[in-house]
Amino acid sequence: MSDFLTHLAALSLGGALAGLALMAVARFTRTRYAARWRCLAWLLLCLRLVIPIQLLPQQSMEQAPIQLTAPAMERPILPQTSPQPSQSQGQSGQGNPPSSSQPFQPPATFEEPTPSPDSDSPLAAVSFSHVLLLVWLLGLIAVLGWSILSHLRFLRYLKRWAAPVQQADILRIYNSLGDKLALHRRPGLLLCPGLPVPMLAGVVRPVLLLPQDATAGKDLEYALLHELIHYRRRDIWLKALALAASAVHWFNPLLWLMRRAVEQDTELACDEAALLHLPPEEHTAYGQTILHAVSRLKTVQTL
Repeated sequence: MSDFLTHLAALSLGGALAGLALMAVARFTRTRYAARWRCLAWLLLCLRLVIPIQLLPQQSMEQAPIQLTAPAMERPILPQTSPQPSQSQGQSGQGNPPSSSQPFQPPATFEEPTPSPDSDSPLAAVSFSHVLLLVWLLGLIAVLGWSILSHLRFLRYLKRWAAPVQQADILRIYNSLGDKLALHRRPGLLLCPGLPVPMLAGVVRPVLLLPQDATAGKDLEYALLHELIHYRRRDIWLKALALAASAVHWFNPLLWLMRRAVEQDTELACDEAALLHLPPEEHTAYGQTILHAVSRLKTVQTL
């Protein structure tokens, strides 16, 4: 039990240091190391963090203790006593000396002390490591439970209020971008009331959600391109994996900071890929559209 907690703490500390190193790389070497390579590093790190067990057996440098077993005690051989001298021998006075009449007694054996009744009580079996394990499990269940409930509530909202897109001009832009990105399977396109910006939602069956007042135009085309590249890169799986890692290591605030860094790098990697599909004269307009969407999203979140 204590070995698992020790390994969990060491893994959490090592993951936090690796996350800080990746964030330092993202801050000071933006032009040299692209965001897509950092996303790959985040993927490998998150995969390791969500498995809080020791993958390889630990080889101890110490030799195994030598166990000695005491040989079974054999019954001692009693010395043979000479027969009693006869009367004739007694009269001559040359008989053997009399032997001792007391039998041989083997050495006394020591019995192990029986444990006291108080040591068998349930409270004595509970150690500090058991308490820490219980606290960790409760925190893990709380974080995962809150995330799952929030997702299920959002899906119920979509099932009630979202509707498929019927505008022909929006569908034309959407299908044209799907062909441009060579997407054989595409997420469903839905209109959702109360949504500030387009977004991709769902892990198993992702859907692309548009605001209720969405209209065809360049801004919508850039937003659809951005979300479809998220879908092609499967960034939503990386975000879900980062959420699972932060849930396993909920006690480490650095790994919650790592989760935000993962989301930032996925957005940067998506923007880098989107610019490759646009002519250079549209790069500025695309950047302004994305910045406007981010500002609208922040405004809604602060309300």
